Amino acid sequence: MITIQYYLNEGTILKKRYRIIEPLGRGGFGMTYLCSDFHTGNSVAVKEFFPRGAEREGNFVKPISSDLKEAYFERLSSFSEEFTIMSKIDDDRVVKVLDLFTENNTAYYVMEFISGRTLRDSVKSDGVVDESEALEIIDEILKGVSSIHERGYIHGDLKPTNVMLTDEGKIKVMDFGAACLKDVYLMNSLSKVVSLSYTCPEKFLSSSTPSYSWDVYSVGGILFFLLSGEDPIPSTERIKGIPLVLDLFPRKARRILEKSMSLVADKRYTDADHFRKALRARLFGF
Repeated sequence: MITIQYYLNEGTILKKRYRIIEPLGRGGFGMTYLCSDFHTGNSVAVKEFFPRGAEREGNFVKPISSDLKEAYFERLSSFSEEFTIMSKIDDDRVVKVLDLFTENNTAYYVMEFISGRTLRDSVKSDGVVDESEALEIIDEILKGVSSIHERGYIHGDLKPTNVMLTDEGKIKVMDFGAACLKDVYLMNSLSKVVSLSYTCPEKFLSSSTPSYSWDVYSVGGILFFLLSGEDPIPSTERIKGIPLVLDLFPRKARRILEKSMSLVADKRYTDADHFRKALRARLFGF
């Protein structure tokens, strides 16, 4: 039986500075490890670029065939851009990045290590939250997303697995693999879309101009999940006539969901700040 090695071995040293303690998880574009930083003594999270279609020879990462070489290095450039975007966001609700380096024919970036659970894991373990708590969580998420929008960026993949609830009860927005600049024309915008239930319909066009309302729709979807414990109906199904059922939600939450998750972009809140002001001042007063 052939065993395919994906993760680097525990104890591996990266950049002569970071020692791998254990893997934390794997996504579409890479691996994340819990590491010890020799310089500071702190625990950090290190993300390694290791996309689908890659393989490992020892510690060396390469595409599985020469036909994929060009795509591999294009994605590697995007991975480095992810670090650049995150480094420009200075907000306690957004995960902080600390370092970027290349090694083993791939790239790595270092983040603060967050002890806690994703919102998905929290709800699946503890159950749905009440309206008041859900809205407080959404308010904190919107504060973080507002700091992203203020820098001219769109997160692009907000969902319950990309928001952490720390052991201290704080919110951390993470995973900027789908982030992009507002109004920068994208070809094949679907290349980074994986979260069907949290993605607005216009993003599924063959070409699309990024808008802050993409994130508005996604945060609305997170509110839906917090209150129901279920992913919302994908927008691709809603435009075919399958309704997003909101009858069982409290009236105020229903109003915010109807607007934030509108299938028509112009009917949504324009950005995270607009969404948050409506959440606080117009509807809920907290």
